[in-house]
Amino acid sequence: MKAARASMVPRARATSPIAGFLAASVVALTLATGACTYPPTSDSAPVAAPTGAAAIDVPGLEFFAQAMIGQGATAVVVEVNVRGNKWAKGYGVRNVDAQHPAEVTDRIPAGGITKSMVSVSLLKLVEEGTVSLDDPVSKHLPEFNTLVHASDAVTVRSLLNHTSGLADPTGPMLRSQSLKQAINTRFSPEDILRLAGTAPWAERLAPQFTYSEANYAALALIIQRYRHHSISDVLADNIFEPLGLSRTTLGGPDRSEPDLIHSYSLLDGERLDVTEPELQLGSAGAGVISSVGDVNSFYAALMRGRLLGPAALTEMETINGANYGLGLQRWNDECTNGFYYGHGGSTLGFGGISVSSADGNRQLSLGIAYPPDTGAENDAMVAALTQPVSGRLRDLAITTLNGLC
Repeated sequence: MKAARASMVPRARATSPIAGFLAASVVALTLATGACTYPPTSDSAPVAAPTGAAAIDVPGLEFFAQAMIGQGATAVVVEVNVRGNKWAKGYGVRNVDAQHPAEVTDRIPAGGITKSMVSVSLLKLVEEGTVSLDDPVSKHLPEFNTLVHASDAVTVRSLLNHTSGLADPTGPMLRSQSLKQAINTRFSPEDILRLAGTAPWAERLAPQFTYSEANYAALALIIQRYRHHSISDVLADNIFEPLGLSRTTLGGPDRSEPDLIHSYSLLDGERLDVTEPELQLGSAGAGVISSVGDVNSFYAALMRGRLLGPAALTEMETINGANYGLGLQRWNDECTNGFYYGHGGSTLGFGGISVSSADGNRQLSLGIAYPPDTGAENDAMVAALTQPVSGRLRDLAITTLNGLC
């Protein structure tokens, strides 16, 4: 198996000025889509559609992407698959120095989609009988309670669906030093658990969804213990190589990699390339770098039973009160009166979403390198980084798919 490095931490833009624009984009997209079909437009064209297949028109996505580039985003990449028809496009540039046009096959951080992949690798251990979802974490990770000062019997299931009660480590990580210092500091999974353990455990009457990157740091340690390989190698062995996802790794390409999309932050007037910060290396919660095409291929394979058996996939799709299953989010599919599955989430400088119908026949994956956050102070960055997903990107994706019945 090939070695790779992980990198990424969740980021949301709900506190950014861009949030209002995203909300307006969803409204505009809803008006454009109507019920289940898009009106014809000469501005969007299908990419690599099968011979004889009908074109997919997505003027709402065109509007969103072009407007985000106008707002200063480095790039937007998107791929829509509907029953064998494909629409895919890249906007903007890969990086602001070389100014090479972004292509839809370019690599971009996949953010929280990493969690779906790590969940698959953990559930393979469940299928083999090595791990049970309701086992206490300490059975498989004896140092866990000491690292996080656990006051409850935390189970493997509660890590996967974010009901463990663990605090998110991002706030303590950034409050202990400046963002610029943190970007150049590497944190191991054990470090992430120790940081989460600095926050007191909240008293709870019942399990409830509380997002924390620490949950997936612990899961990575469990997987590594039984597989005797790094989590990056395990994902390559379980998912990337069997599915032929040649654009996907858990870990760090060199910033000079020619087909890597970059993102930037402005701090104290200095432009920082935040594409591969040391801060985010080792993240099993958001470290995968991929392409929108590879991400669609992953979720199609998952939904069609190519990665897990029926029982494990059902467990993965079983949600708690936050519409979150085991590394998988769920949303209403108005076309079938059923559900979409996938994951959203943002990382430092990047945002994304992937949504798939339950049969894998209708899909949308989108990635964006956000405009630099020109007015962010460190406290504001902490608040933004501790949110798991941009709801507005989610709404944009679901509205699009609901218009392509």
